[in-house]
Amino acid sequence: MKTRLLLQKFYILLITGLVSLPALHAQDIHFAQFHNSPVNLSPGLVGVFGGDIRFVANYRQQWKSVPVPYSTFMGSFENKFFYSKGKFDRYITGGILITSDEQGSAHLKSLQIGIPLSLTIPLSKNHKHFLTAGFNLSYGQRKFSTNSLSFDNQFIDFMYNPNADPIEGALFANTSIQYFDVSHGLNWRYQSKKRRTKFDLGGATYHLNRPNHDFWSPDRDVRLDIRKLTYFLYQVQITKNFDLVGQYLWQNQGTYNEQMYTVSGRIYLNQKPYHELALQIGFNYRSRHEDAIVPVFEVHWKTWMLGLSYDLNAWSDVGTITDRKGGPELSLMYRLYKIKPMPKFKSCPII
Repeated sequence: MKTRLLLQKFYILLITGLVSLPALHAQDIHFAQFHNSPVNLSPGLVGVFGGDIRFVANYRQQWKSVPVPYSTFMGSFENKFFYSKGKFDRYITGGILITSDEQGSAHLKSLQIGIPLSLTIPLSKNHKHFLTAGFNLSYGQRKFSTNSLSFDNQFIDFMYNPNADPIEGALFANTSIQYFDVSHGLNWRYQSKKRRTKFDLGGATYHLNRPNHDFWSPDRDVRLDIRKLTYFLYQVQITKNFDLVGQYLWQNQGTYNEQMYTVSGRIYLNQKPYHELALQIGFNYRSRHEDAIVPVFEVHWKTWMLGLSYDLNAWSDVGTITDRKGGPELSLMYRLYKIKPMPKFKSCPII
């Protein structure tokens, strides 16, 4: 019985791998904690934070319990440049975004290096409304290895011979491709002056130039699908020590659609300036071809944020294969405030 179940899992994984290989170019890197990877979420969120410099790192590991694990890393850096002396409500933000991803038995590796830029301006004199427009220019590379792949011609008399000529391997014109990519985004921020309440509403469009993304043949013109998304992020102060925090994301890329909802509660244990401490607990629900429930836990200390989550594949064939196990995800964020000249000092209005 156990042997039969193992064979069933093997065949499902084999079919999944064969079907997904030609479509690997169809989906972008994304995180369950999408709100904790703001530069990756939208160029319109570049510079939308309290402080002058922000560092963000995200790591995700998925499906380690099966022979096709996925691992993803993202790191970003942002620096604000105020273009009016003594005014900190309008600025340009520049930075760098690096993403690295490896997946599957073919060891498909993706690397992207982007230069995000944005402009933030106030929409009201009371500093409650801000508009940020941003774009990202990036260089990308994708490559994979055929060493761990097997083909029909390598099975001779029902026996697998790894030294046999696969022949099918000739179908791959390239095992490595390079491309340039262009994306843009827009974000509206509202924030209360006397409370912690704030809202972000925005959207983004990725792959505006639709770069060529084909491994199979030099004669084919296979373009990366445009990805469109919209989001709503909110934090509402309920009491002196408690906030309601949530996020919503919808995105589409070709035939791929995804919706994510997050609801969390944040309790403040210490609100003393420069010693702030808050704990946040919530759940993320993801709706797509493999639905998942994602518990999320965050620690906010001073200008640091540490986020932990774990995917639980709930109602899908993938969940059956992985015993409903998805993978852990880690987010780390740090914001730095530069010291301004005392006579002209005024804190940045965005918090």
